[in-house]
Amino acid sequence: MLTERRRTRGFTLAEVLVATTLVAILAAVMIPTIKGRLQDGYEDGLSQEFNTIATAVTAYRQDVGKYPPRLDYLSALPTTGSIVDRCGNTLSATAQANWHGPYMTRPFPQMQSNQGIVIVQQDTLLDTLVTTSSPTGLAVRVVGLYSQTAKDLDLRYDGVTGSTSGMIQYSGAVVVTLNYIIPTKSGAC
Repeated sequence: MLTERRRTRGFTLAEVLVATTLVAILAAVMIPTIKGRLQDGYEDGLSQEFNTIATAVTAYRQDVGKYPPRLDYLSALPTTGSIVDRCGNTLSATAQANWHGPYMTRPFPQMQSNQGIVIVQQDTLLDTLVTTSSPTGLAVRVVGLYSQTAKDLDLRYDGVTGSTSGMIQYSGAVVVTLNYIIPTKSGAC
């Protein structure tokens, strides 16, 4: 009896090289696109956080008549110690009664001054609102951003990438401290 041998055909070196080259070309085209989309989503998330906080600070001011000294005042008024306004004056009982919060769905725990919570990726949102003079306002401070993110946000909000003026102000070379300015009246508490 004759036995028939079947030959199994494998891939040739040329076929493997062509397939590998096609995969490499697709990866070279797709990876920058995907990375750019992830960066855009990251910046959109930060931008949304800033807008939400600005809206909450404005609503707090409209209800209470004063600006909050810290972000945790947007979630709940402190239960211990004195409740103060932005300038450090004790809030009157009427002002406290006018608090109709919480103004944000995200709870901000009561923290020590200049502590923060992580918001997006490695970025830390500090609890204390910082007074600014140019422009006049309160600054929401975020530390831990990359410089390219700060420049992109500056371009998005101010139309230019100058780190010292406008709604977005930042400092630092690689890891940046960024201030998002919420405009207020001059000398307002």
